[in-house]
Amino acid sequence: MRNRRAIRRDSPGGLAWRVAAVAALAALAIVLSLASRGPAPRVSAPRRVLHDPPAAASRPYEVGAYYFSGWSHGPSNNVTPLLTDHMQASEPLIGWYDDSQSAVDQSIDMAADSGIDFFAFDWYDVAQSPYATDQSLNEGLNFYLTSRERHRLRFCLIYIDYPPFVPPAARWSNLVQTWIGYFRQPDYVRVNGKPLFIIFSPEYMRDIFGGSAGVRQALDVLRAQARAAGLPGVTVAVAATITPHILPVHVQELNAEGYDAATGYSYHSVGGEQYNVPVPYARLVQENVDMWSRVPAQVPIPYIPVITSGFDLRYSERNQDTAIIYAGRTPSKFACYALQARRWIDTHPTQTTKEHLVMVYAWTEMGEGGAIIPNRQDGYGYAYAVRTVFGGPGQAPTTPPTCP
Repeated sequence: MRNRRAIRRDSPGGLAWRVAAVAALAALAIVLSLASRGPAPRVSAPRRVLHDPPAAASRPYEVGAYYFSGWSHGPSNNVTPLLTDHMQASEPLIGWYDDSQSAVDQSIDMAADSGIDFFAFDWYDVAQSPYATDQSLNEGLNFYLTSRERHRLRFCLIYIDYPPFVPPAARWSNLVQTWIGYFRQPDYVRVNGKPLFIIFSPEYMRDIFGGSAGVRQALDVLRAQARAAGLPGVTVAVAATITPHILPVHVQELNAEGYDAATGYSYHSVGGEQYNVPVPYARLVQENVDMWSRVPAQVPIPYIPVITSGFDLRYSERNQDTAIIYAGRTPSKFACYALQARRWIDTHPTQTTKEHLVMVYAWTEMGEGGAIIPNRQDGYGYAYAVRTVFGGPGQAPTTPPTCP
């Protein structure tokens, strides 16, 4: 996700489809037949010719997937032998890659074919980091902006206000002007007619601005500068985590800061999990489902549910002593999990956004066990689960037959 040097913050149909489905089943059969022969050879992601995603207004849901640009061999070196030697099945079909124009082009195509509407790029104020290796963390976004496939997928930003990327308050106005340059792009995601801007850590926002009153003033500056630039304002969403035993003062702080919507990045570690002790994937699912109710109940602003597709740090080089592990993830379990999110949106129309947004963690989090990018073991299983449940090119939303 963010800088891996830092300690992770806890808690925080049509014909085309039938052709694609047959291809996916064939690929799965090949994987199963090769499983007994040892590791499969690296393959390239197939280029499929499908329709572009329909316009957002004609779709009942909008699906965003978080994109972290640091899962690479270098310079940030998050793809290590510990990961590649033990997680061969999780290797993307495009290989263990460093972000490049070709890699991002392929990701856009695969995501659009799978019913993803936009990438939410992790954005870092890299000027604050003393590490040269952190300077590449916004590369994925840059390659998206220059991609020939960009027309297939929209984008937005999630601001990772996390050490060592925490700026002084005096730098805020300059950052706002940088973000406005992105907000003005015609393919930037809008919620309630305004550019969607997600803030990762409300806690660090308080540290930067000296408390909730300062945060509210900073958000007002953001909106005012956007309006001065000809935009209708900004829809500011906060990654809010409401644990079962949260102190009331923290809820009061969130409600005082003037956010327009709430969402999350990944929800985990709120059920008493212990380091390096695997627990069932079903627990991760339940923790997320519970969060969808707790957050809007206590923070009464529109809520964008988050699907933490998986979480497993056992092969993360920097988390060997603090690994949280949810075991047993499969595409079919993930599909039923996504179905719960769709049903939550359908049954809570007054608590969510009118665009029916849902966020998925994540497209690229291979090393954290939460990636849905097509991989060697499951092919397009996770990506096409999104397409099945929420709809996509040539496919209306449907209910997987294995789900209750």
